[in-house]
Amino acid sequence: MNGERGATTRTFGDLVLGWRKPLAAILLAITLVMLYGATRVPIATHFEDFFPATNPNVLLYRQYRRHYGGAQTLVLMLRVKDGDIYNYKTLQKIQDLTRAIDKLPGVDHNEVFSLASYRLLYAKALPGALVSSPFMYPNIPRNDAELAELRNAVMTHRKEVSGFVTTDDKGALIIASFNEGGMDYKALFDGVQGLIAKYRDANTSFYASGAVMFAAWGYHYLPRLALIFLGSIAIMLIVLFLSLGRRTGWWAPALTGVCSAIWGLGFVGLMGFNFDPVMLVIPLILTARDLSHGIQWHGRYYDVLDRTEDHWQACARTADLMIGPGLLAVIANIAGIGFLFVGHIPVLSQIGYGGAVWLGASLAMVFVFQPILMSWLARPRLREHSWLVKTSHPDRPSAYHSLVDWLTRIPTTPGALRGGLIAIGVAFMIFAVASMRRTPVGYQVAGTPIYRPDARVNRDTAEIGRFLPTNFAWVVIETPNYPSPVSTVAVPTLRLADDLADYLLARGDALAVIGFAGIATKPMNQLLHNGSPKYMALPDSDLLSAELWGFFFSGTAPDEVYNFFANSPNMTNTCIRILLPDHNYATLRRLRGDLDTFVAVRLKGDPKLDKVKIRYLGGEGGLYLASDEAAPALNRANLSLVLGVILLACAIYFRSLMAGLLFAIAAVMANFGAFLFMINQDIGLTIDTIPVVSLGLGLGINFAIYAIARIRDEAIGGAPLDEAIATGLHTTGAWVVATFFVIVGGIAPWVASPLLFHNEMSVMLILLMAANLLVGLIILPAYLAWRRPRFLARYEAALETAASRGARAAARPA
Repeated sequence: MNGERGATTRTFGDLVLGWRKPLAAILLAITLVMLYGATRVPIATHFEDFFPATNPNVLLYRQYRRHYGGAQTLVLMLRVKDGDIYNYKTLQKIQDLTRAIDKLPGVDHNEVFSLASYRLLYAKALPGALVSSPFMYPNIPRNDAELAELRNAVMTHRKEVSGFVTTDDKGALIIASFNEGGMDYKALFDGVQGLIAKYRDANTSFYASGAVMFAAWGYHYLPRLALIFLGSIAIMLIVLFLSLGRRTGWWAPALTGVCSAIWGLGFVGLMGFNFDPVMLVIPLILTARDLSHGIQWHGRYYDVLDRTEDHWQACARTADLMIGPGLLAVIANIAGIGFLFVGHIPVLSQIGYGGAVWLGASLAMVFVFQPILMSWLARPRLREHSWLVKTSHPDRPSAYHSLVDWLTRIPTTPGALRGGLIAIGVAFMIFAVASMRRTPVGYQVAGTPIYRPDARVNRDTAEIGRFLPTNFAWVVIETPNYPSPVSTVAVPTLRLADDLADYLLARGDALAVIGFAGIATKPMNQLLHNGSPKYMALPDSDLLSAELWGFFFSGTAPDEVYNFFANSPNMTNTCIRILLPDHNYATLRRLRGDLDTFVAVRLKGDPKLDKVKIRYLGGEGGLYLASDEAAPALNRANLSLVLGVILLACAIYFRSLMAGLLFAIAAVMANFGAFLFMINQDIGLTIDTIPVVSLGLGLGINFAIYAIARIRDEAIGGAPLDEAIATGLHTTGAWVVATFFVIVGGIAPWVASPLLFHNEMSVMLILLMAANLLVGLIILPAYLAWRRPRFLARYEAALETAASRGARAAARPA
């Protein structure tokens, strides 16, 4: 039998079966422990986990988010069709909604803003005092005079309400921030939708956006995603049955695949990791890969079983034959997901660690437990069902077998077809590698690419964006404390902040820039001077500036000061908020570049401000910029490490550096087409897409590993190389095709997912798996047959040498 050892040798398979009872007990005990852990896996989203933990933007955000606003925001816009918002019914809705949103789960009660909020203020002069007053708190206007007063206040202080009332006065916004920990997105989604249903009428429409809604919609779709998940499992089981169901015991790979999944889920649960609904497709892919290892083992077991009458020996010999390529394939799988931790992005690190255990479990469950299981079962017998057994006229092969014969002849038949396929593969690889540098980075749309462009959340985001920006970032200015001449309320520092706002607006980086000077210091200075327009400017002394600071906050709500001065009463830092048109990488990178220029020219060019420090970029924009900047480096490092592991592991297993290079090249040829797909579909390289690209690389190379390992086994067994290639493709190649259909069958239902991310990534993975199948079963074997590399040809040469020596010995005279 090809590649088998003598019966007197104590092999891996003999050891496994010799110790099958204690090994089975240990593996089942571990599975039970992991099953307990699997029951503790939460479906949850931790927003901060999606961003690189050590990035300066993320550190700045964590330091000041409680004061200057977190990125977990809800933006709810009410818009009337006829008239404007200045009527009792609409204003009452604004007030009721503000109070209702303040009761939503996870809301930060100090961060709820609207026209009816106690925190939305403007300054006005009273006899002997300057006071800060809310626009519409605690009550809405009670008569026409108060309605007119509110309208005039909004018109006069349009800058203060620019983010809460649209310029046409037909829309009003309620904006709320939410605490980062313990968010219940499903309850939040239901709460928001309940409020919309309650207050919507023929004249009033509502639009909901913000980071929390992007996440919450995923939980709304979770039941549909669960059905898709179950459908994927069902399709994989059907494909498994069609592949192996001719014999009894066909279900063994399903059992070992489930146990491997339990190990992975259990590790995730025991480590306290989460599953985000958007990433639900990843565990499905991992399970499909575990199942496909079982199919490969089972297919080889059938081949061995047909050559021996000893059921026990067939299990042992299959274990011997499969442990090498199985170990190599699992190492490639683990590399394809395990190196995601290098980006220091918590959610990717969790996927990397959990996925590594999930895929690594196949070593124990498939290559150890599956032979033990099959040794306990009766010898598999054929099921004589006509719809499972293909029959044909003995002299007229079926169309299927004719196609298989033709495909397997391609690699071993010299000619234009074989050469053309190799040339096309090489050309495609070069083009795909070059495309990696042109792959867009970050989100490419104003809303979120996770959902389809016509999804409700994206339509709502676009509608709100017509009137008001929904994306923001902030800059922190840190200074010595008052009465330093450059404290946060000192005139030179305020002028610096003013210049920064003018510069960003002039450069087109921002739609609006909001700082304390613009919404409080300047208007109050004007009021102090009898409303004279020329005093709508910074005060002429630090003392007056400090007094205006005190006037403003003496009349505000408790803790309002921290919205602008996090260390109050110390005046050592202040916040400048930047309203952005979108959070695309190009926008954020340009903003950061202009901030760099401003600091270099304006701040460092003024020696009087040498103790002033500008830190950026905080808020939502800073977080997205951090992940966008980390994505290309993470992608390059991850792919380099994965390819390095594939090269090294294959070189060691096949005892040839050339073999390692060939497998690495095959992985690039088959999988770098992902970047062409992303360019064509305008999909950015983000923390959402990187794990999928990496998974495709680690999973797809298994096709080539199993096929070439079988070809080598045939060559070791004495077959000429061309015959070894043909036999390997006829046997293991058929099981590789079966694993292809298992993986594709599990991925295909996600094309119909309500999430655009699932649709695009599933299509991309299907294309990658098809490319891997073509490379692993046609192009790479064709190259081997053409160039006859030494790591395979040496077995053929060794047999020829042995035959020659035998002939010479026989020719010698006795």
